[in-house]
Amino acid sequence: MSLSFAVIGPKLLVDDICEVLKEFPQIEPTKLIYDSEKNARDLLTGSMEVFDVYFFSGDVPFLTTQDLIPSHACSLFIPFDGAELYKVILQIYRHYHFFPIISFDGVPAKNLREFFDEIEISNVKWYSKNMDGFQNSEELYEHHMNLWQEGKVQVVATSIHSVYQRLKENQLPVFFIKSTRQLIRDTINQALWLARDQKKQLAQITVLQFKIEPNEEGKYERDKSVPDRFQKKITDFSKRLFASTTSGDPSEYTLYTTRGIVEKVTKDFTNFPILKNGNGEVGTINLGIGMGDTVERALYNANRAVEFAVRNPGNSAYLIDDQMKVLGPLGTRNTLDYSLIDEQRGDFVSTSVRKMFSWLQIIQKNEVTTREISVGMNTGERNAARMIQKLKEKGIAEAIGSESMSQRGRPRPIYRIDLQRLSEEIKGRNKP
Repeated sequence: MSLSFAVIGPKLLVDDICEVLKEFPQIEPTKLIYDSEKNARDLLTGSMEVFDVYFFSGDVPFLTTQDLIPSHACSLFIPFDGAELYKVILQIYRHYHFFPIISFDGVPAKNLREFFDEIEISNVKWYSKNMDGFQNSEELYEHHMNLWQEGKVQVVATSIHSVYQRLKENQLPVFFIKSTRQLIRDTINQALWLARDQKKQLAQITVLQFKIEPNEEGKYERDKSVPDRFQKKITDFSKRLFASTTSGDPSEYTLYTTRGIVEKVTKDFTNFPILKNGNGEVGTINLGIGMGDTVERALYNANRAVEFAVRNPGNSAYLIDDQMKVLGPLGTRNTLDYSLIDEQRGDFVSTSVRKMFSWLQIIQKNEVTTREISVGMNTGERNAARMIQKLKEKGIAEAIGSESMSQRGRPRPIYRIDLQRLSEEIKGRNKP
């Protein structure tokens, strides 16, 4: 399987990476070279080609461009593993035959202390620049330059190529901290594994199950065809998905496609214009998306997912993936994410409780009434009360007061949920 790699970084590092890539005939590299890390975004924006892997020479351009990476692709950078530190310090010692005072960046202070302790010369003086949140190479250049001008350091060791170039142009003694070939090779192997896994996921069988329910104004006889406006919407949508379509019932349609295509068309399951009613349209279109390693499993998950969608008021879509995780309603601010695994056990950690935990995380509240649970989770208030009772029995929920009522009726109790304990309970029961 051939894979396209975009290799992003300064020319010196990109050349090093591409030299190692010659060992991998299945990879087709494209060099994307910048003069300064701040130009990485423009470089990616200007590239018209889409790659399987975006391979960065360092963490700075990687962190500043992640929003530009296509959802189907994987991206990674060559991490710090310590070998590059040994390499640059050896270079410095070979040049000077002693250890001068060094200004480092890109190397955690902890690693520097450990290194000098291990070689038993802990009295060596050095400076380390914290790179957390770094984005401005100009500030880093000024940092090293100021230490040099103040006479505090004798040598600079930098991991940022643009800083290395500028210091070198100004005749400062500077060494470039760059990755070893073995580390590059290891990172390429990791990229290969990620890319193959990504391609496998994108090719995963995905079934879309539509269920159309007309309301009273749009009621039609069961033996008649679905109104043209509904049929046309689904047919047009299936063409965008390059999907094969079957229909054994005038109110149900089944589409067969792949996960990668659905993700692209729906913008990672966030955009479903097909579910919006047009002018004069009545009724609802509910969608269940199922994924699986086989057609049978994907179809089973799609049928279960559409059951969730039908229970949700209005047009909605739910997804159940190959790990039995439910996501929905899709394309809304209230999308929940919870697992169906072990839902038949009949113990405390039921699907409803998992769903409630996900809902509480979304609304960022831990003090709720049964009414709020009922509305937020689209369930009956009696069921909400049963869930709260189970939480109380576990010591995870407690009544802390009653709501103030501006309307008639008895004030409902307010319950405080210990989210940490609820999370531990769920995770604990998931362990084999």
